Amino acid sequence: MHAANMPPEAAMTTRKFDHLVLSIVGGAVIATGLAMLVNPQSGVTANPRVSFDQAHAESGHLNQGVEEVAPEEIEVAAGISASSLREAQALAERFETMGYRLEHIRENGAPVPRVFLAEMPRDLHAVPEVALKKTVFFQTMLPLILQENERILADRHRLIRLKAEQALGNPLAARDRLWLAVLADRYKVKDEKLDKLLSRVDVIPPSLAMAQAAEESGWGTSRFAQHGNAIFGQWTTADGEGLIPEDRPEGMDHKVRAFDNLQQSVAAYMRNLNTHRAYASLRRERAKLRQRGDALDGKALAGTLTKYSERGQEYVDSVRTIIDANGLRALDDARLIADSADDDQSV
Repeated sequence: MHAANMPPEAAMTTRKFDHLVLSIVGGAVIATGLAMLVNPQSGVTANPRVSFDQAHAESGHLNQGVEEVAPEEIEVAAGISASSLREAQALAERFETMGYRLEHIRENGAPVPRVFLAEMPRDLHAVPEVALKKTVFFQTMLPLILQENERILADRHRLIRLKAEQALGNPLAARDRLWLAVLADRYKVKDEKLDKLLSRVDVIPPSLAMAQAAEESGWGTSRFAQHGNAIFGQWTTADGEGLIPEDRPEGMDHKVRAFDNLQQSVAAYMRNLNTHRAYASLRRERAKLRQRGDALDGKALAGTLTKYSERGQEYVDSVRTIIDANGLRALDDARLIADSADDDQSV
């Protein structure tokens, strides 16, 4: 029975109960949600250094979930030693045996295996073949980006459903209101405004994310990428966890933010674009594409990122060149191999 159909005394009691639930549980839930931002969802950790979803890679129709592989078991599961997983050539060979080829994804729409590396190969800088270096870099980044976009889309779909419920005049359940409170805090939106949340809770096209990752990390070879899993060059304060740039101007005290693993870096990057006021133009342009029913265009959205770097338009031009030169727009429709595990949307 909806509150609107209850007797006045019952409706008041229900409201008081909801208020009590929100007061007691809300703080704990929000704290939990914030903690998840610091150490995002399970599946990628600093240990193990790699997770291979072997069942998906070899037989996508099985729709089995990602298996966590302990370090001592990696050699058995992946067929190569844990230490060699940090070598670009060994990783490229492993991708090949799994049938993980970017050209198959571009040309045939082949699904992307759920292979999530915690760090870049340590010898990536020493790979003499430019094509191999680029391919390994993109193969490493693409599943991580798609995984984060999956999580964002799950939230977006639930948000759209709740907006429809409100439009029909149906009151939201207490658990939905709590979930909205956590989401609004995560995306820095006051008063849980659904329209504003929808403009922020949205994906970043893989072409744009991969091009920025390549530009900011020197194709995964920079000191920040190798020692701090800092793929997107995000700054933090002097007190934050990070690495000091060697060419930091005198009088500046910023650091490049460090992460425990690559997935954390991807999650922080997407949250940055989806929340920071400097990227409001990206969110507006993305919302326009949504309203017109158009596909999200990474190259077009790159034009809104003049504030991402001090280089301004030169930076935008460089990102767009990487997108074009490497055929990244053809990867915007890429999807991970289906996972039968339902997304946990509970608060």
